[in-house]
Amino acid sequence: MAPENSPPSLIQLPTFIFFFFTVLPRTHSRDHSLPYGDCRSSFECGIMKEISYPFWGNQQSHCGRQGFELQCQPHEYPVINMENQTFIVLEIEQNSQWMKLARSDIWNGTCPLLDTQLNHPPFSFSATGIRNLSIFHSCQVVSTISEQAYNFSCTNKNGSIGYDYVLWEAFTGPAKLCYLKFTVPVLITAYDQLVYRSLTLKEALNEGFIAVYHFEEEEFCRKCRTSRGTCVRSMNATQVLCFCDNGRLQKTPCLKHGKSLPFCLSAVRS
Repeated sequence: MAPENSPPSLIQLPTFIFFFFTVLPRTHSRDHSLPYGDCRSSFECGIMKEISYPFWGNQQSHCGRQGFELQCQPHEYPVINMENQTFIVLEIEQNSQWMKLARSDIWNGTCPLLDTQLNHPPFSFSATGIRNLSIFHSCQVVSTISEQAYNFSCTNKNGSIGYDYVLWEAFTGPAKLCYLKFTVPVLITAYDQLVYRSLTLKEALNEGFIAVYHFEEEEFCRKCRTSRGTCVRSMNATQVLCFCDNGRLQKTPCLKHGKSLPFCLSAVRS
């Protein structure tokens, strides 16, 4: 009788080798990809659907890129923070890489008391499709102001502010006659309707403006999506990987017809 702890017999050895080199690696690969199981497809955020990398929400930072976090609430538009300002996300067009944003303070009825800031990558104002409004608060009563401006009533935490005006881009405005001045972008269509008084200021501002965005791994993620994979971040946030249907994480797009798609890897930079 052989000892209980004797090594595998020669008959058992091929089975052992097969298990060691095939089953164990696949198990390890599945375990390695477990955190990415929720990144397989696009996600919903509030009333918005079909959102994917570089955006992420619900604390799933490994599914997207830093700076693209969306705050999601049921039956509401997503919210995104940029440069210490909060914006309502009205629309995302990921093929063309633009977003329609509205300032959350104005959306919630607060007077615009800050410039709209969007001055560094990955986000910037669209070169077309928007116009700037100059909003003046607490102006002196001067006829030259009222003749060339849209006057409105604005309420802040301390009550109503008198003599508030919106001035158009072509008119620099009497800055010295007003206490505060801020610049806010709006859609060209809303701008024109505001000029002709068919929209109120709040309605025009709540239609939002267009912002564009870019990220370094755009080309890699396009190829990854084409191969039916999903872009994800490595756990140390230094690389972008392609998460494939078979559960594998790859530095290349997923296999297609038995061949690997062209290699393209991007390092993540915040």
